Amino acid sequence: MTRYTCLVHYHELGLKGRNRSTFEQQLRRNVAAAVAPLVPQAEVARISGRLLVSVGSFDESVEVARVVTLVPGVARVSCALRTNRDLDEIQAAALEVLGMYGHYESFKVVARRANTDFYLDSMEMNRRIGAFLCEQLPDKRVRMTDVDAKVHVEVIEGSAFVYVRTERGVGGLPVGSSGKVVCL
Repeated sequence: MTRYTCLVHYHELGLKGRNRSTFEQQLRRNVAAAVAPLVPQAEVARISGRLLVSVGSFDESVEVARVVTLVPGVARVSCALRTNRDLDEIQAAALEVLGMYGHYESFKVVARRANTDFYLDSMEMNRRIGAFLCEQLPDKRVRMTDVDAKVHVEVIEGSAFVYVRTERGVGGLPVGSSGKVVCL
């Protein structure tokens, strides 16, 4: 399983009803074209309302995220570690992404499940991952507001994605998804 990924989030495409798949496929093609010069072997796939760009290293994921944020239609891009849906692996990934974050004094865990078939609910994941991080990082504080680092955990389609870094994209609709307009 590829560990380093970029999760590409979009929001306006979800409003397009029966045309949604057309918009998503156009965005996928645009992201793949933008990423190809940097990482030719990068794979771009659609998973549960997001695009997933699989890369080989953390440095590649940061570089890919920088480029993808400039693609119209992208709301935000997160550099994530992909793990199996195993709590021990998720906790280890959370510790790893916090280590790559840089300087921070406080953190909080924000967990979400796209599917409810994972054996822990979001609140229990927050508690268990937060407790693990508190044990491993006794000099750091947990805060719910005005926090330095948010550890996001998303359980999606058989995998868990753990990230701290998120870059804002340009938003809008993908280039090539609209038709021609004639003005009189």
